[in-house]
Amino acid sequence: MTGVPFSWVVSPSRDWCPTRGWCPLLRGVSPIRGWGPLLLGGVSFSWVCPLTLSGVAPLSLPLTLCGPPLSRVSPKREVCPQEVDMGQYVCNVSAWLPDRQGGVAKLAEHLSAPLSVSWTPKRPSMGVVAERQREASGGGATFEMSCTVAPKNLPGAGFSVLVQSQESIEGAVRTIMNLSPDNVLHYGGATDPQRRDSLMLTKSGRLEFRFRLAGVQLADRGFYWCDVHAWTKPADGGAGGTWTEATSAESNKVRIDFQENGPSFAVAIQSDRSSVFPWETAKMECALSVSGSAPKSDDVAYEVSWFFSRLRGGSAPALLAAVDRYGVVRGGAGGRNTSSDVSVERRDANTFLLRVHGTQDSDSGEYHCSATPWYLSASTGAWTQAQELTSPAVFLTVRFAVWESLKLPLLYGSMASLGVGIFSLVLGLLCAHCCCRNTLHTPRSRNKLMDLEMD
Repeated sequence: MTGVPFSWVVSPSRDWCPTRGWCPLLRGVSPIRGWGPLLLGGVSFSWVCPLTLSGVAPLSLPLTLCGPPLSRVSPKREVCPQEVDMGQYVCNVSAWLPDRQGGVAKLAEHLSAPLSVSWTPKRPSMGVVAERQREASGGGATFEMSCTVAPKNLPGAGFSVLVQSQESIEGAVRTIMNLSPDNVLHYGGATDPQRRDSLMLTKSGRLEFRFRLAGVQLADRGFYWCDVHAWTKPADGGAGGTWTEATSAESNKVRIDFQENGPSFAVAIQSDRSSVFPWETAKMECALSVSGSAPKSDDVAYEVSWFFSRLRGGSAPALLAAVDRYGVVRGGAGGRNTSSDVSVERRDANTFLLRVHGTQDSDSGEYHCSATPWYLSASTGAWTQAQELTSPAVFLTVRFAVWESLKLPLLYGSMASLGVGIFSLVLGLLCAHCCCRNTLHTPRSRNKLMDLEMD
């Protein structure tokens, strides 16, 4: 018996999918469920409706849940149902005959018994564990944290990671940076634009992410964790191949906590000589040292001043010269004739040299230096002024050299006296020998004297 049209309908509780075909007279219909492969969100399945027809053997037509229009020649397709697809399904088959007006009239209709479709959902889930890789024990150190993802029922999923922090458990949550499923990095609103070079977030493994913060500061103290979101794409490339969020999870919190003690400074003074002679140059060196969390040489500067007092423990010291932390030298009212009598030199990062040129007797006295350190704090990122330091005093003596001062005058005087004496002696001898000789003098006769005696 051919030429009798019929149609069948697979009717779920929420929707129905009609189709039409041609076959002999309809007798009965009953659904048989067939299971397909396991997929995300449940299972895919199709079913078969065997039709009991008069005069022919039973015919089984494959039907697919919510597929395209069905026919006896269309291939069976498998779909991926969701939890909302669970319920009861029936087969509604109708037979139709042509009428005299050229149309068709329903001959018979059979509705199968309901078939329950259900499964145990396998919902996606995951866990995230944060571990400290590098400890930030002080300002300027590097903090590093890893976040490992443990997904479940998430085949082919992508992950986005948000690194968040808060100062305290009840404090406001700040987003530092985030990494998208396509590995595109974005900075959060809590990130200082000047410190972006100190931040790093990268995917270090298939399920591992690493966050690094270089040069930690006091403002960075608090709790840090990873907020991970799992994303999936449709298996058939639908929805434009865009990511769809499947689930999310937060890791445990890792804390950055350290105390800022700052560096310690000390100052000392020394002189190359404790005594000088007049018009010589005296040199005194002011040396500073750093201990503790010492900053880099470029991150420390000093304000150094030199003072002079004429008497031990006498009047208030007078400022001789000073150099600020920018290297500008200024003179003081030290009681000297001119400001050019003293000079200040920075020999290295922590050593300053004072020179007193053309020393005089008035330069004898006590000298000391005071220093105010400035350092770039690794915890705050700002220049910080430390406590002023004062060195011990050194005493400089300008000696009056008697022998040195009289040596040349005495020598010159002695030589002049000796020369004048020799010259006077030679001149007197010459004068006596040449100019004062009497040629008319006749010696008295001895005979006359004898005559007088006899008389």
